[in-house]
Amino acid sequence: MIENIVFDLGGVIVPLNREACNKAFEKIGFPDFNKILNDYVQEGFFLGYEKGEITTNEFRMMIRKGIDPALLGKVSDKEIDAAMGAFLEKPGLEKIELLLSLRKRYRVFLLSNTNPIAIDVVKDYFELHGKRMEECFDAMFLSFEMGMAKPDIDIFEEMVKSGNMIPSKTLFIDDAPANVETASALGIETLLFVPGTDLVSIVNERLK
Repeated sequence: MIENIVFDLGGVIVPLNREACNKAFEKIGFPDFNKILNDYVQEGFFLGYEKGEITTNEFRMMIRKGIDPALLGKVSDKEIDAAMGAFLEKPGLEKIELLLSLRKRYRVFLLSNTNPIAIDVVKDYFELHGKRMEECFDAMFLSFEMGMAKPDIDIFEEMVKSGNMIPSKTLFIDDAPANVETASALGIETLLFVPGTDLVSIVNERLK
């Protein structure tokens, strides 16, 4: 019997828009952001940011190193943050209502490869629906706070330990096959979500 449900954030709860993010960075003079932007696992200094190895200011400095010198002095921190935020779209109210409904019957968690800029954007989205992000989860396991990232097994092991979870009684929902494979290897029940499909119906059907 499932007691814990763990959701991924980007691609599952929050839709991702890679094209919008790339265009936003191109607009501020960073034409090659597409090379380090990945739907599942970021690369280079972006991965370092999501693992908490560099600060937000250091991340912005790395972005500025790739900006067209003609535009460099005109790009503010706010514009860099907005370009990052363009990767994330507002989740539908039905997803937030799903989380709150599930919390009445299960322990609900978040396990996400993410960064401080992205989390601030998503928290604002939740508040636009009249909810605080924290009230939708029993705990949030965030890569930049934990110093580790999916699909590495250590982040799953830490989640299970910190969340006092029994793997066989835990359902993990993610859109990345590699993340689902790692969870399965630990004996966690999994659901590979296909972005664009109906999360509410799929989760409810799985829990019948």
